[in-house]
Amino acid sequence: MSDYVNDLTNVEITTVLLPDSKTKQLQFLKRLQAVLSPEGTMSALVAGPSANVFVIPHAVEQSICQKLNLASSDAWNACLLNWGATHTNRLLMDAYVALTTRGSMVVDGELMSSPKVIAVNPPPQKIDEAAFVPERFAGPYDWHIDDRGVNAVAAWRMFAADPHFAGSLPWAGIRVAHIDTGYTEHAALGWEHGQSSTVRADEGKDFWDGSADTDGPRDPFLPGFPGHGTRISAAIAGYYPTANGGPFYGVAPGVQIIPFRVTDSVIIDHVQNSVRDAIDKAIATNCHVVNISLGALRPSKSLAASLDAAYEAGLIVVCAAGQVWGEVIYPGRFNRCVTMGGVGPGLKPWRSAAKGIHVDLSGPADSIRRIRAESLPPKTTATELADQTGDGTSYATACCSGAAALWLAWHGIDALRDKYGPTGLWQIPKVFKYLATRYVTPGNWTADDEGNYGAGVLNIEAILKAPLPGAGTMRPENLAYGTFDDGSL
Repeated sequence: MSDYVNDLTNVEITTVLLPDSKTKQLQFLKRLQAVLSPEGTMSALVAGPSANVFVIPHAVEQSICQKLNLASSDAWNACLLNWGATHTNRLLMDAYVALTTRGSMVVDGELMSSPKVIAVNPPPQKIDEAAFVPERFAGPYDWHIDDRGVNAVAAWRMFAADPHFAGSLPWAGIRVAHIDTGYTEHAALGWEHGQSSTVRADEGKDFWDGSADTDGPRDPFLPGFPGHGTRISAAIAGYYPTANGGPFYGVAPGVQIIPFRVTDSVIIDHVQNSVRDAIDKAIATNCHVVNISLGALRPSKSLAASLDAAYEAGLIVVCAAGQVWGEVIYPGRFNRCVTMGGVGPGLKPWRSAAKGIHVDLSGPADSIRRIRAESLPPKTTATELADQTGDGTSYATACCSGAAALWLAWHGIDALRDKYGPTGLWQIPKVFKYLATRYVTPGNWTADDEGNYGAGVLNIEAILKAPLPGAGTMRPENLAYGTFDDGSL
């Protein structure tokens, strides 16, 4: 064993210094990916000790050198420089291990160390549209979907039992603006041969680096939080009954996802204006729900103003409380949105979740089975799922956005607008938040936890069964940037 370790430590790993320009970094990654395709792909470049230093995994180096007949280190380095690297360097395996374990990045509970070369999967089989109705959503179900979690399965059965919804997907017309890192193609989101029945990529927009490529809000899988937007979209809208390991569902399978790419990270202090603009775009394009599984440590008055505009227009905005930091992050800390804390199996508090009075209620945020987002060439569909390794209030937020879509479909978006419009469309998000925080499943927490994880755990069946308050009987919440509002009627 010791001889084997000694042999490994003599392996040299390549690092590259790339330009500060995000566009040029993207060009470098695309050139590397083009050589790997179609036999394989990689998810991202591993971040080095500074913002524009990256590590080329050894398996990737070997694959490229073999494919391009690069017989020497000089030829390999020249190739990297030709692709746009400004400098290359070599380091031994022990130094590489020290580099990649120092300050390693954790995304949704998964250690993002050296990416692997992954075989490209064949396209999935076409979904049977006749079976794409709630009564055909067969189990077994993941814990967070059924009565062990948010009770979505019971809500689907309510739709299935109502003749009014027979023969079609009841929430197919609900539009969820997903403000995140963008989209990639996965079978769970209806992708096949470059088109999706669920993700409306052509209706989305890239607010992050829209001039960099022509793929719209596509996630280019640069270092940061690559694939986050895809994973969370699937938690909202996923439908993959033939997935390995059993059927995979989001809370509202097949609901329309409108992707708005605003960031390469779940921390958004540097892009709050982009988030603001994406909310404004969601209002202008007739979206009904806005999912923001992101957060900033400081407030933005202009972003808060966009939350006010969405509220007045009748959009339900759902935000993550955040984790690790302790304090609830923005925009979840503002009024006029539904802010989601986290629980794990058994509805016990997920202790990494932010807590406090700004948390409205909690949803599943630990041990979540999720899709495996991959950076594959366009029109190539990923098909794999990960184990139950997903965590973060991003998933709780996705569950609530899915719940909002089901609630809007149950009552009918047009009927709700007719009911509340004459006295203010703001009553639609107001009523949803009120019902969601009143008709809950009790969380499995102690008296010391009361007030920290919201009113309880999201219960979608109970929300759908709850009677609607009368029009004109409520008050609007305080302005988003105003004094804290508990959301009472």
